[in-house]
Amino acid sequence: MLDEQEIDFQGLPIFSGIDEEEAALFVRQVGGYVQTFSKGARIPYTHGELPRIGIVLSGLGQVLLADPFGNEVLAYELKEGALFGNVWAVVGTDVCSSMMLEMRTRVSILWLPYREMEKAYAETGGVQGTVARNLFTILSRMMFAMVQKIEVLSQHTVRGRLRLHLIQQEKAQGTRKVKVPGRVQLAKVLECNRSALTREIGRMEDEGLIVCGDGWMELKE
Repeated sequence: MLDEQEIDFQGLPIFSGIDEEEAALFVRQVGGYVQTFSKGARIPYTHGELPRIGIVLSGLGQVLLADPFGNEVLAYELKEGALFGNVWAVVGTDVCSSMMLEMRTRVSILWLPYREMEKAYAETGGVQGTVARNLFTILSRMMFAMVQKIEVLSQHTVRGRLRLHLIQQEKAQGTRKVKVPGRVQLAKVLECNRSALTREIGRMEDEGLIVCGDGWMELKE
């Protein structure tokens, strides 16, 4: 339910330069609503959930990423006015890692359904609406790449980084046999020593954990 009296639209960066009544109208049109969570609450983003973008109205929280190995990584902190969820809305929860919102204080969030926002972009019409939508998508995909990088670098071993990178690429490419760059470039992607990477790949092949071909790799776990 939306109570416009509790929203300071002018204090939210996403509505900067927009008349308060127009901002309130936009939120109503896309079906925006406010939820309040207690300190310590943990709210998961799950596969199949309707995509929505959140804006912190008050309080402090943080976004945690859960890698395939059960580890949680702090992606970024959420303060008043912060926007989150756009990466998962644009790219899709089936491609992204699991995301968990953790409230460090009592937090109020304005939720905006992404599909309705897309309709609003279309109704704006003309070049302005299309450019705004495209820009939002491009920036979200750039942020997605940064989030994936954070996940990979959170792994403390070369093996862990390689495994997670290949798992990410399996989702992105839609196949277990993923295309990979040469060893020099792959070492740059994983931010590790090329020789150490080559040795680790050799060990994983010996252990039957990976199969390598010309320009591709496949995890066998």
